[in-house]
Formats: sequence, structure tokens, C-alpha cells
Amino acid sequence: MGATIMPTQGPSVNETIVVVGSGVIGLTCALILARRGLRVVIIARDLVADDPSQDWSSPWAGANWCPFGTDPKICRWETEGFARLHELVPAGLAMDLPIKRFASTEAGLHNHWYRNVVNDYRHLPSDQCPPGSVGVAFTSLSVNAPDYCKWLHAQCSALGVDFIRRELRSLEEVVGPDTKIIINATGLGARWLEDVRDENVEPIRGQIVLVKAPAVRTCTMDATLTTSEPTRSTYVIPRPNSGGQVICGGCYEVGSLKREVDLDLSRDILQKCLDLHPELAEKNGGVDSIKVIRHCVGFRPSRRGGPRLEMEALSCQHKKYFVIHAYGIGPAGYQASWGMASDACDLVDQALRRPLDGCDSGSI
Repeated sequence: MGATIMPTQGPSVNETIVVVGSGVIGLTCALILARRGLRVVIIARDLVADDPSQDWSSPWAGANWCPFGTDPKICRWETEGFARLHELVPAGLAMDLPIKRFASTEAGLHNHWYRNVVNDYRHLPSDQCPPGSVGVAFTSLSVNAPDYCKWLHAQCSALGVDFIRRELRSLEEVVGPDTKIIINATGLGARWLEDVRDENVEPIRGQIVLVKAPAVRTCTMDATLTTSEPTRSTYVIPRPNSGGQVICGGCYEVGSLKREVDLDLSRDILQKCLDLHPELAEKNGGVDSIKVIRHCVGFRPSRRGGPRLEMEALSCQHKKYFVIHAYGIGPAGYQASWGMASDACDLVDQALRRPLDGCDSGSI
């Protein structure tokens, strides 16, 4: 899956950094640290080789680059993410993707802050937008989420990162005599870990239909809201190097943990996507002619108040250690992953230089 990227020059220490969580944020943190010459172990309940679990959000993602807001920190993360993911286009791990984006108001286009990040950015005239909406078009990119996670895993393994399967009740369980630094990249798991218990963490339920439609080569993101369907959005995202797989979505149900597929919703999703992309169907047929691969339900790992990225000093059984919290990015995991992980790893560098003696527990 592309050439192995060799580690950059950096300090080598005997410290082993423990990353808890093997989603896109945890894997990216581990890869950056390994490239810096550090020893890393990932401990997680779910590993890349597993069949996707509904409780593990990364394999279900659409994984196209399309911003969700205007927070300056997240915009910086997303800008770095675009640059790093775009480097993978020649290897086929990512692909350039023309996108049309629609919203109810200009505010829904997030002040167009990304106009100079992507290519070919332009406003769409009203006759090219759904009724009552505004729109833009640009060239962005997408990755195949499961394949990209496998690539991250392979890159980590090549640099000596160890993977341990273990379901944890608390971060304290991974603390050993020589443990100094833990990265908490547990996503929704941060809500239930006994020594984290972040009540601001909340799932955002998403339902998609994965279909086979090789003729679809562009992406549509339609976030036009209506009073009758405030939790619905429509998106069509082709996956690179997938034999013509396309993600059709979807919904955005904050706080919902409903695991069952709603087949009526799936049909509604397919119809709305078909209205935007007639090439989803065979020979201009209807919904029933679309080749469905599978129906999927997953939970975006979001957090009220925004993602958490901070360093905290903790102690257990007279042992002190640092925890770098890196979770809660919600639907922006892939596009923000490199920026968020880079900042988390910079906090690791700070922690490596900081003595624990005399360091009081609490956020730093």
C-alpha cells in the first residue's frame, strides 16, 4: 500500500510511550512518535485486522476532506491534514475528489476559510444549487478509511510499534513501574474510562449505505437543513481504489446509540443520493437498481465544547505519570488527524523534558 516512510531524525530515549486507542488519531500519534525515534506501544480493544465494530468509529468514516466549522485550532489541524493526506495521492492511498457543497445559508459554508487550502474553489450560481440553498465547488480529496488505517498500522509496525489487544476499564491499568506518558486516544471510550469519565463525550449516530457505483466520480455534501428533518444530511463519497465503492449518507443524530439499521432511512438516503447522482443506479434505473454492498451504522466520537487536547498529571499507588488527552474530534477525525496528533506529540516532547517530582495532579 505505498512505499514505507522512513523515520525522521530525532532524539531516541528509553521511554516507552503508551497510546490507548487504535483509531485514526491513536495510529497517527503512534506513527509520528515512532518517526521521532521514540518507542511506542498501542493498547486497544479493537485492532485494524478486526472486522469493524460499531463501537470503533474509524473504519466507518466517509474520510473525505470537507471542513465542519471555523474553530481556528481545528482549521489549523485540518489544513495540515489536507497537506499530509495529499502527499499520499501518488501512492493511491488518497485521491483527488471534485466536491459540490451545499448549505442552507452562507454560515453553513464556514466563512469559506478553506478556499485557499483546496483547489479550484468557486461559488455556484443559484440554478446549480438545490432550492433554498447556497453552494460552492472545489477539488478536495478522500481516502479509503479501512485501507488507510491498515496503511497506518503497517507503517507503525515497520517502525517497531507494538500492538496489544486489551479492553481497559481505566488508563491506570496500563501504568507500569517505568510508565511516564500515556496518550488517551480512546474516542467515545473516554466517556466510560473510570479515571476519565468525560461526560461531555457524546456519540453522533451515522447511518450509511455502501454501494457499488463505478460511474460516480464526484462528491456531493448537502447539509441543507429543514425543520422536518433537522438531523438529516445527504452525501455521496466515492472511495479510492475500492472497485467503485461509494458511501451514501446519511444522518447526524447527536446522543443516539441506536445500533440497528433503519431500512426505511436507508431507502430515503439512497433516493436523495440518487436525485443528486443519477449515475448511482444502473441504466438510469430507480433505487432498487442500486447495487448495495452493506448497510452500516456507526458513532462519531464527538464532545460538547470541542475536542480535548491537553496534558494532565495523574498518580496511582504513589506513581505519577502524564496523560495526553486527544479525543472528541467528532466527524473530522481523518481530516484533522495529522494536525491533532502532531500537537499531541508535541505535548509528549514537553512531558519527556518535564520532571514528575513536584508536579501536582491536574491539567497542565
